[in-house]
Amino acid sequence: MLLFAAYGRPRGTLALEQAMGVPVGCGFGASAAAAISAVYAAASCMGVRAPKRELAYFAHAADILERTGLGTVSVTYDATGAGAITKAGAPGVSRFRKVRCPAGTRLVTASLAAFRKSDVLSSPRAVEKVTRLGDRALRRFEARPTLETLASEGEKFSEALGLMSEGAKELAALAKERGADHASQNMIGQAVHAITPASKADDVATALRESSWRPLVEVFEIGTRRAGLLGAAPATGTSKGSVSP
Repeated sequence: MLLFAAYGRPRGTLALEQAMGVPVGCGFGASAAAAISAVYAAASCMGVRAPKRELAYFAHAADILERTGLGTVSVTYDATGAGAITKAGAPGVSRFRKVRCPAGTRLVTASLAAFRKSDVLSSPRAVEKVTRLGDRALRRFEARPTLETLASEGEKFSEALGLMSEGAKELAALAKERGADHASQNMIGQAVHAITPASKADDVATALRESSWRPLVEVFEIGTRRAGLLGAAPATGTSKGSVSP
């Protein structure tokens, strides 16, 4: 609707199909990815020729208005690798501090269930706690912007926030027992991510899959490709546009 308000409603019928490659509601940024892909595909079908940053703003605004994300669109649409948002804001305003990752670094993830972020974001008390803990973690990261600091502060943040279920706590502990360097809760979801050397990734993944919690376990490399439209969309009809990982 925001895109239509700016560029006018499309003539005919516009239908979008989306396929998600990660669990929804588990803190993987699926809402940001869905918003970006929807805007890019719709804009392509409508013949809108605008810079990526301008289009990403509509996805950012929708994610904030619907309380489905934490401002991640501002980085997701153009950034790669691992790091932290050091300045919040819309696309082009926010700042992302990237850190160097050792060769062979893997992310082993274990997902249990979806989490309604809006329940947290609609609570002033919870938002105040998130802000206070986040500011402290960010100051420490900016003082020493490394993957080690990023991961260790993430662990401290998730533990202090107090939203981890028993399952998430046990899975994070198990990942570290089996060789992960760090493991903490996704923000925000009942899922964990473990930063793991490639040599240990299979062992960590196997241990998590065989745990009594039976989570969905996946192994990822650190992304290097920026988001963008995959293939040309037709002038009208159904668009299957999406963003690259």
